[in-house]
Amino acid sequence: MIGWLYQKIFITIIPYGEKYEVGVAYYKKKKRLSRETRRYEGVLAIEEMARYVRRIVEESPLHYVALLNPDPNQGALEGCTIHEINDSEEMSGTKTICRNQKWMLYASARELELLKKKYATIGLDFVFSPFSVIERFFADKTGGKLGLYVLAQKEAMSIAFFEDGKLEYAHHYPLHAEEGSIGIDEGSGIGFSVGVEEEEPSRGINLDQIESLDDLEIIDELDDLSDIEDLDTLEEIAEFSEEEPIFEEKLPSLMQSGDGKEEGERFSDDFYRFELIEKTLARFYAGEHCRNRFVETVWIADAYGNGNELKRYLEEELFLNVMVRKIDLGEEVLSLALEEESQ
Repeated sequence: MIGWLYQKIFITIIPYGEKYEVGVAYYKKKKRLSRETRRYEGVLAIEEMARYVRRIVEESPLHYVALLNPDPNQGALEGCTIHEINDSEEMSGTKTICRNQKWMLYASARELELLKKKYATIGLDFVFSPFSVIERFFADKTGGKLGLYVLAQKEAMSIAFFEDGKLEYAHHYPLHAEEGSIGIDEGSGIGFSVGVEEEEPSRGINLDQIESLDDLEIIDELDDLSDIEDLDTLEEIAEFSEEEPIFEEKLPSLMQSGDGKEEGERFSDDFYRFELIEKTLARFYAGEHCRNRFVETVWIADAYGNGNELKRYLEEELFLNVMVRKIDLGEEVLSLALEEESQ
């Protein structure tokens, strides 16, 4: 009865570091009435955003707040019960959700509690994993043969292998370290994954060995990309005229100008994303999950607006078929919230 009297309000929050994109959608029964989006940044962003959301939720008792989990300490695993995972006692530091009785989402219980406290003045109804976004956004593709699926955000990247609708392997990478921690330019290893062990030169990767979540050890060392000359390792795929400088020559000139600084940073981040995908593929092929299977196609959900550059790297360096789809994360999180609310 209350649904006939009040409209439903769905609020989505997409964090980008200390920036926030807030979407508000109004529904009457199952019909969308309107949707608006606001962005907040700066030192008072969280307070201003919370003030706005509190004002919105006062309009109707039927309101739902959904957050895309921004924390690095999350991932996904093949299998749907703790008993299917070796050393399952190490999962005690996580909260898990089974998907389709086939695979499992996990997140650090401690980080979820911190999120709950951070958004205490708003109240969170749903916290969604980036891997749930991947599953829904590529639902028309994951049911086929083995493929690699990427959700590329400005501050993070989530990578998953699916075959016949079943997750085979996954990894979540933050792209930029939080303030006060070691950043990528200092050669730190980035990423968090249960079920992946550090690779040693003398042996392959044992994907069934689960690390302690309390230690939160990183799984691999990434090369320092602060020196743009590292891009010289790229093989030349196309011919360039003498008048047209190649990519390695253009990037330093871009970074020298104020107008080109942001573009230069995007190029550097895209090459970093490429390296993460390359290393994730190498881990997959070296492990037990591979079973003599090989990825031919990569699907990228581009949430940061420069996916075509990443596509070029993957096609030219790894000879993969790459498909890029633009994604509105607010809309995808809204769709997930609508599905949860209707159950």
